[in-house]
Amino acid sequence: MFAARWQMSLLAAAAAAALGGASIDAHALALGRLNVQSALGEPLRAEIDVTEISAAEAEGLQVGLASREAFQAAGVAYNEALANVRSALQRRADGRYVVRLTGSRPLNEPFVDLLLEANWASGRIVRDYTLLLDPPVTRQAQAEPVAPAGPQIAPAPRAARSTAPDESAARRARAAQAAASAPAQAPAP
Repeated sequence: MFAARWQMSLLAAAAAAALGGASIDAHALALGRLNVQSALGEPLRAEIDVTEISAAEAEGLQVGLASREAFQAAGVAYNEALANVRSALQRRADGRYVVRLTGSRPLNEPFVDLLLEANWASGRIVRDYTLLLDPPVTRQAQAEPVAPAGPQIAPAPRAARSTAPDESAARRARAAQAAASAPAQAPAP
């Protein structure tokens, strides 16, 4: 009976070690946040942060849009404007990696679903993203400061603006001094 328990414990430890090792490989690559840089009606320009990747994985990593069949199997609508989207793994100056997505056909829907597939020597990830494309007018308004509504008053020239408060303060001080130093007059009979 003791031998059977010992064998079960050994088997359980081996299984846990094997599963633990497999989970490390399965999660060695992680795709993070998607940053859309294009607007509605423009070709796709976006970047996806690669939050975890080793140098060996980066060497053999292949990232791209999943096949139409994969979209269909996942229940995700395939947008024809995605047919020519290219992807490339790029390393930034700070050492971080991003997947850069570029297309040549305009995206004319504000929401576009995207299935991205990453393959490397020890694993595979399929990740679903939803793109939100802002109208170009909204994107320009966010980039440019908005002028306040109503009449605009042009600022005074710099020299006049810097001396005007001093002159009015000096006038008030002189008027107050003159009032204080003037002799009080008695009311006329």
